[in-house]
Amino acid sequence: MNVIATRTANKKRGEIEMKEVEQRNRRHVTFSKRKLGLFNKLTELSVLCQVEAAVIITSQNGKFYSCGYPDPDAVVRRYLTGGPPLRRNPADNRGQHDLLEKQRLEYEAIQNQLKEEKKRLEEIQGTRNNNGFFFAAPWWNLPAEDIGFEDLQQFKTSLECLKFNLIGALQEKQMNSVPSMQPSTVPPPMPYTVVPPMSSTMVPPISQFFSAQRFSRNQVQGDDYRRSGAIASTSSSTFASSGFGSQENYRYTN
Repeated sequence: MNVIATRTANKKRGEIEMKEVEQRNRRHVTFSKRKLGLFNKLTELSVLCQVEAAVIITSQNGKFYSCGYPDPDAVVRRYLTGGPPLRRNPADNRGQHDLLEKQRLEYEAIQNQLKEEKKRLEEIQGTRNNNGFFFAAPWWNLPAEDIGFEDLQQFKTSLECLKFNLIGALQEKQMNSVPSMQPSTVPPPMPYTVVPPMSSTMVPPISQFFSAQRFSRNQVQGDDYRRSGAIASTSSSTFASSGFGSQENYRYTN
């Protein structure tokens, strides 16, 4: 139990075991972060204590990186030769100090801005995890009071593009949601009747006209009306020429 408690306490303190990073990509990332932190510490030490310092490191690929104040080459040269410290004009030192102080203030401002952005990113990610959506804190809900004129124009264009994309996506969803007609429910094509061309010498007997099949309203086509009229006129002229149905063949008796 004591061992477990000790391990838990050590884990809570955030102690990291010092060992080589196994993955090569993570090793490069760790090197870049630690290198930047080392250079920052060296710069702070030089500015706060007014000392000359330099550091030289090499990456796993054999690339050299150096940082120093006032100059890494001058510091290394002085170390190798054992020479005295560099004498500078007080005015130059004052100007150099002012420049370093300005850079330090800019560095602190950038660091504070970076912390705020990280905090904001954590809040966005936390809200996204709670709501389950990627756009939990959407950009279109951000306050627009502090946005400049050009940014507002770009913001308006972005909103219009968003509206256009949403309308297109909605229409596509609506079209996909309509169930497509199954092959069994598709009505069959309307039947049509093909009537061969007829002349006055090819007219069938009159009995076939009376026994001809009647077509339904859906089966009658436009050409059928015209053909039926032509057949009727042809049959009438045939009947009249043969004398069948004329008044001379009928006798009325009292």
